Amino acid sequence: MSKTTVLAAVLCVASLATASGVAAQGAPNVRQACMSSIVTLCPDELKAKDRPAIRACLIKNFDKTTPDCQAAMKAMAAKAPPTPPPAAH
Repeated sequence: MSKTTVLAAVLCVASLATASGVAAQGAPNVRQACMSSIVTLCPDELKAKDRPAIRACLIKNFDKTTPDCQAAMKAMAAKAPPTPPPAAH
């Protein structure tokens, strides 16, 4: 795997943590915790450097990710602001 591909994966996972503002709050290191799961479970998304697709892949394959990755994602989700309900039309 090229250094560029690994860097893209690291940046993608980092964006998952920073998107919810959790990284600054001392959440588990999601990058380290999930990198092996991304490489194993989401190789096409990683190759495409598609951050939203990698995130969706990790969520879809949550039960197959490593225990450390699961714990990091749970911690990140617990600290994320709640999603507002859809607006009524």
